[in-house]
Amino acid sequence: MTNANRSKWYPITLLPVTAAMAMSILVVLWGATAHSASSDDHSSQTQVLLCDDVRDMLANNADMRKAETLAFGNNARFRAVGSSEKCTSLAALMKFTGSRVLITAIATDPGESGLDQGSSLSAYFFRESGSSLRLVTVKRNFADSNGALGNVGDVNAAHFGPDDGMTVNGGISQQGYSNDLTDFYVFRSGSIVSLGMVPTGWSNSGAEEDNSKAVTITGRVETGLPQPDRVRVTYTRSAGGAKEQSSVAIWRSQAGKFVLEAGDVPQEIIAGFELADDVIAKNGTPVTATEAAPPQPVASTESQGVWSIDDIEMAVPSPAIAEAIKQDSNYPPICKLTGREMLPSLSTMSRTWFVTTSNRCDAGGGTGPVWIVSVAPTGKTAVVFSAFRHSVRAENSLHGEYHDMFVNGDARNPKSGDVYTFDGTTYRKSGS
Repeated sequence: MTNANRSKWYPITLLPVTAAMAMSILVVLWGATAHSASSDDHSSQTQVLLCDDVRDMLANNADMRKAETLAFGNNARFRAVGSSEKCTSLAALMKFTGSRVLITAIATDPGESGLDQGSSLSAYFFRESGSSLRLVTVKRNFADSNGALGNVGDVNAAHFGPDDGMTVNGGISQQGYSNDLTDFYVFRSGSIVSLGMVPTGWSNSGAEEDNSKAVTITGRVETGLPQPDRVRVTYTRSAGGAKEQSSVAIWRSQAGKFVLEAGDVPQEIIAGFELADDVIAKNGTPVTATEAAPPQPVASTESQGVWSIDDIEMAVPSPAIAEAIKQDSNYPPICKLTGREMLPSLSTMSRTWFVTTSNRCDAGGGTGPVWIVSVAPTGKTAVVFSAFRHSVRAENSLHGEYHDMFVNGDARNPKSGDVYTFDGTTYRKSGS
């Protein structure tokens, strides 16, 4: 399992760079905004060069295949194996009421350090017409992602008042420090509007040899608040062996930049991101009970074959299952685990368990850490799936002893997602 889909919550590790270079990269990320000029023309005269892994993605996902055909028609080809030409990847297909949005990405030229290479994002908007889709407009190169080393980041659907939109999660890590960010975009009046960027995580755990001095801050992001263009972030601070501390902050978009409306932002976030004086001035402003109230869990509407991070009646997994997950590179040490056995099992021979983090630790925007652990008849455990998603659904088709899975990353759109198949060791998507 790669970390490509987890760049937001588990930052990738980069080669050492100077402190000045690291700050310049952070400034580039923090200052990223939607491009002011983007084409609405959905006819293309230039042939599209698709990345290698798109071939398997299209083979396994009928919805993505339909969207790609409508977007590019016969005007696309796959990049030759071993070629270094820039290519287009399919980052996400988001489903909204009556419409779908395909996000594509092309890696941008790296900066002087080569570490701040992101991806240029484009959006293809489709309108549902009966049982078919119709391409209505294209927004080319509307923004650069906040990923590093060419990573797109984690793209998810979002809602802001009556408007649909999306989040792009990313971050950067160097010299043992990591900074996590989330960009917010809203689809409004025929345009893609950048609401701004919010800092959502910070850690010095890779720079401190003394564990008692290590601090890790994770943020749980929520959109769809009663007042539009506002975002709620619950920060959880873990320092050494001390008890976790949580605080809530309400960020409000103003002229394409988020300002702090109320709440508490950890001092490490303020210092690490060099936040402006207006944030410092508002820090500590009381949050109303309505704004601070956590979202109510949404129980699954399907009985068998679907497992979600919002499921109720989950419990602490066995020590053997927990130990297997703790060996996974995506495991956040500050979080506790909860889960339930998958009945019926994904495997025809072994038992399988769906595991996530308790109290929505390290979760945001309706998605969170998800592990599937197999327990063989001998008692041997193995993690066969690890990703940052909302739910999984068992499919009838089999690869080896394991059923294929439909994996959903948007709590509001259960039909959006990707098909994963078992390769003999783990579940993989699109040839990764």
